[in-house]
Amino acid sequence: MQRINWPLFAAGALLLAAACTGDAPTGPATAPAMPDVTASPVADPTSDPAASPAPTARPNDDLVASTAAIPLEELPLVEFTDSSGRTVSLPVEVLPRDEFPVGLSGRYQLEERGMLFYYGEAVRSGFWMKNTHIDLSIAFIDGDGRIIDIREMEADSLEIVLAAAVYHMAIEAPAGWYASNGLAIGDRARLAFELPAALAGGG
Repeated sequence: MQRINWPLFAAGALLLAAACTGDAPTGPATAPAMPDVTASPVADPTSDPAASPAPTARPNDDLVASTAAIPLEELPLVEFTDSSGRTVSLPVEVLPRDEFPVGLSGRYQLEERGMLFYYGEAVRSGFWMKNTHIDLSIAFIDGDGRIIDIREMEADSLEIVLAAAVYHMAIEAPAGWYASNGLAIGDRARLAFELPAALAGGG
C-alpha cells in the first residue's frame, strides 16, 4: 500500500498494506512530494480526503521496496498481545522513510510477513493500493502501542484508507491476518527489536 500526502493534492498522496505509493513522510505539517508508486501512505491529518483529487502515480509501477529481498526468517518481529494476554508475532519489513512512497507496491505475494511504517509522531496519513496486487490488512497503532483501527484493503484499489484517529505507526499484513489471529482494536503491539537509528530519531 502507498502513502499519500494531502497538502500537495489539495494544492494541485502511504503502507493503510498494506503496500503503498505516496510521499516520504516528513511530519504532518510538511508538504511532501507527489505520490510515487502504490500501496503507500497518502493523507495528511489536517486535510479533508473527500475534497482532494485522486493521487497521481509516477511511471515506475514495478518499483519494489529494498526490504523485499530480506528472507522471512531474518525479519524482526512485532509482538501483538490481545485482551486475554495471548501473544502472536508477525515478521515485518522495517521500511526506511525514503521508501514509504513504495511500500508494498509491485508485490504479487507476501508470505506470512508484514510491513512497518514507523512515524514516531502523531500523523493521520492515509493509504491506497495502487499497483499493490495483493489484498492487505492494516493496523494503525498509537503512541502507547494500542491498536486504534484495523482496516482491510483491496488489491489495486484507488480508495484512500484513513485511520479513525491519529496514529504513530501502521503495520500492513496479509489480508485477514489480524482477524484470523484474534486481534482487535484495543489490543497492543510491541516492537521486539531496536529501530534503525534513522527511524528512532525521527529522521
